[in-house]
Amino acid sequence: MAIKPEKVRQAKKFLENKKISIKKVKPYLLAQVTEDLNISFSEFTNTITKVLNGTSNTSDQKKD
Repeated sequence: MAIKPEKVRQAKKFLENKKISIKKVKPYLLAQVTEDLNISFSEFTNTITKVLNGTSNTSDQKKD
């Protein structure tokens, strides 16, 4: 499935607004991944940030 140029432009604008370098995150790839997963740019970047920062939803500790 081809990504529309408008979606790539939106991804580039989103990255610029969030001050994320397009050298690190390619607008085309961001547009393609969010299109395939059917999520917004914000949802995707928030999830990636959580993963990179080590934030988890579960704990390894045993419950008493």
